Amino acid sequence: MLKERILTAIALALVFSSTIFFFGEYGSNILFSAGLFISIRELFALTIKPEKSLRTIISVLLASLFWLFNVQSGIWLNFYFSFIGSLVWICILCFMVRYKFNGQWTLQIKWLHFLMGSVLLWICATGLLFVQRHFDSGGWILLYTLTLIWVADIGAYFVGKRFGRNKLASGISPGKTWEGVIGGIVCNLVWMCFVFLLSNGWDIVFWQFIVIGLFASALSVVGDLYESILKREAGVKDSGTLLPGHGGVLDRIDGVIAATPVFIFGLYVVGAI
Repeated sequence: MLKERILTAIALALVFSSTIFFFGEYGSNILFSAGLFISIRELFALTIKPEKSLRTIISVLLASLFWLFNVQSGIWLNFYFSFIGSLVWICILCFMVRYKFNGQWTLQIKWLHFLMGSVLLWICATGLLFVQRHFDSGGWILLYTLTLIWVADIGAYFVGKRFGRNKLASGISPGKTWEGVIGGIVCNLVWMCFVFLLSNGWDIVFWQFIVIGLFASALSVVGDLYESILKREAGVKDSGTLLPGHGGVLDRIDGVIAATPVFIFGLYVVGAI
């Protein structure tokens, strides 16, 4: 299982990095549109569960609209996107504090979570493409944003397995521990310092660079737990089976969806955008 997980992670890292640097914004647009299509289909399966043909048609439509219109996303539109996305994730955090499983969500509640999840997916993909398009080193900053979540996940996985004792949210995801979260954050601190030394923080002050990364890392945990709630209510272990060792695409990007608007909003706050 671990070997399969590692091989899949390496393959995904190669796909993302090669697309970002060899095919540029156009390639990233296609990649994110495809990811949006798969993610929305998986989100359908976790929430309202329409028939497969309708699920596919709506997913294709939304992914196509994203591919066609995300180029219109300018500085101010992305500011509002990142601000709204950050607020929504804070509201989700408040919801999780009071969440108790009952397995009896009504269709209206499922529709609410589907629509909210679709909007958050769109905000994430739009924000990542904006970062690549806006900055001179946009490809590197985009890759750095993704690695914040990857490094935190790796650190949390291994530290949690070795030292995990205290459950983070036993009613949502019994396997996650506070030790794992702390391990992920420590690994990320080391990674952020290393990246800052290599890039000079892309002209962002060191403490601001670290704070933005820490907030993004913290919100990635919220994204992970929120997807766990959706899977728990749907009665499934994974969002899909596309990625061996990981499950579905949502299982792999849940943290990215939550961290991206917070990361981008942080760039606005410090004046980097």
